[in-house]
Amino acid sequence: MTTYPLSTTETPPTTRGINHTTGTDSGPGHGHHRQADLQILIDETGDGPAMITVCGDLDIVSAPILAACLHQTTHHRGTGVVVDLLDVPFLGCPALAVLTATANELGRDHRALTVAADEAHRRLLHRTRIDTTIGCYPTVTDAFHAARTPTTPTPTPPPSRLFP
Repeated sequence: MTTYPLSTTETPPTTRGINHTTGTDSGPGHGHHRQADLQILIDETGDGPAMITVCGDLDIVSAPILAACLHQTTHHRGTGVVVDLLDVPFLGCPALAVLTATANELGRDHRALTVAADEAHRRLLHRTRIDTTIGCYPTVTDAFHAARTPTTPTPTPPPSRLFP
C-alpha cells in the first residue's frame, strides 16, 4: 500500500490510487481517487473502453480531479472512455466543461466519450447540447457498448455571425 498526501491544488500523480489526503495503490489498471465526499474509480484493463465511476458531487472543487482522471484515461489504448455518473447527485458547469473537453480530445482520435447518467443529468446534457458531443445513456452497459464503436470526428462549426 502506498500513501500520497495531496493538497487541493495538486494533481494526482500517475500512480493508480489517490485519496484527497491519503491514497492506496490499487494495482495496475485500476485507480481509486477520493476527495472528501468524492470518489472516482478508474478501470483501464483490457482492450475495451476505459471506465470511470464517479460517486459524489462534481463541482468547481472536484472538477480538476475529474479532469486529471479523464486525462489519464485518454492515454488508454481502448476505443473510448465511459463515465458512470449514476451516483453523482450534483453535476456542475465546471464538470460539464471537463467532459466536453475530453470528448473533443477523444473525438480527434476517433474515440468516444460516453456517460451513464440518470434522467435529470441526461436532460441537463441535452438542454446544454453537450449530448451532441457526448453519448448519454441510462445504463453503464449501454454507454459501454456505445464507447466500443469508433466515432467519426465532429467537424467544428464555423463561428456564428451576430450581425448580417
